[in-house]
Amino acid sequence: MSRKLLVGALAATMLAALSPSISLAQSKAAKIANALAAAPASIAAHATVKDMPDKAGNSATLREGSNGWTCFPSMPKSKYITNNAMCVDQTWLSFAGAMMSQKAPDVKQVGYSYMLSTNDWESNTDGNATAPTPDNQWHHVGPHVMLVYPDAKMLEGLPVRPSTMGPYVMYAGTPYAHVMFPVK
Repeated sequence: MSRKLLVGALAATMLAALSPSISLAQSKAAKIANALAAAPASIAAHATVKDMPDKAGNSATLREGSNGWTCFPSMPKSKYITNNAMCVDQTWLSFAGAMMSQKAPDVKQVGYSYMLSTNDWESNTDGNATAPTPDNQWHHVGPHVMLVYPDAKMLEGLPVRPSTMGPYVMYAGTPYAHVMFPVK
């Protein structure tokens, strides 16, 4: 790697560490660093990195990977989002696509998503909510791992209210129900 590329990559990594949320105008290197911070190093090392989808649903590839995982940088910072970068396996990628397009997911096996650098606020009951309401269980979401299961019955008995003390079901009773595992 040339000295210029190395310095640029280090600067982007330091920038992402100091300010983990990114703006639309930030560099490709900063977006990649932000996205990869969402996963364990063993997964991030060989993951594909894609930009967040545009309004048409298209997502530019920022870096090709080889391990079947796809990482996305955070959405731009807002009142409720500081950083929501994520790395997902193929099952979760398909599940998230169904959720974003409001189609029924077809989950055939357990799917995993890492959001180890997350710091945002969201609803536990409504995936489209953009602000708190009296009944949407608006809560702070810190670093976590998410799992989606092929059979919703596997979620029975788990708490459905957000907690930092253990797993809970997000979007319970919907086709998009999945388990959140907070990590410290």
